[in-house]
Amino acid sequence: MMIWAIVVLAVLNITTILTIIYHRHQPRPEITVPVSGTIGEENSSVRFSGRWFRDELDLSAEQMNRFREFNPAFRQHVRDINLELNDLRRLMLEEMSSPACDSARLNLLADSIGHLHADLKILTYKYYMDFKVIIREDQKEKLDNMFGEMFATDVQTGRYGPGGPYGRGRGRRFIN
Repeated sequence: MMIWAIVVLAVLNITTILTIIYHRHQPRPEITVPVSGTIGEENSSVRFSGRWFRDELDLSAEQMNRFREFNPAFRQHVRDINLELNDLRRLMLEEMSSPACDSARLNLLADSIGHLHADLKILTYKYYMDFKVIIREDQKEKLDNMFGEMFATDVQTGRYGPGGPYGRGRGRRFIN
């Protein structure tokens, strides 16, 4: 009985490895997954461009020079993260729609997406902090409103509306 159990487990492991290898070498169909609420979206690129910040905050030439020191790196990092998020979402959708859906792989993909979202938030708050250093006191309220709008787009519409008390997540959220 023990020998048969070992044989079955060995065959299972081998077929799992072969399946992974097979799927990695298969051409992937293009699946478009809409991305919403991220700073680096293509449709948001104009809104969060240097010109938009300059016009909205009425930045001086000196402030724009300092802005150009940190903006390109931020935008590139956000773009890279968003591309990676798109890839992970596509992989997650492929896994969910496959006949032999693997919940362990889905959990790993979900965790990876969560970590990238955390990285995005860290980049965003550092970007805000870079802004705070270069703006005048009279520009701070406008900057806060602009970043508030950015963060507001992160609220996903759930079962009971945007950010409702019964939204999905780790545990139930209650209104105080």
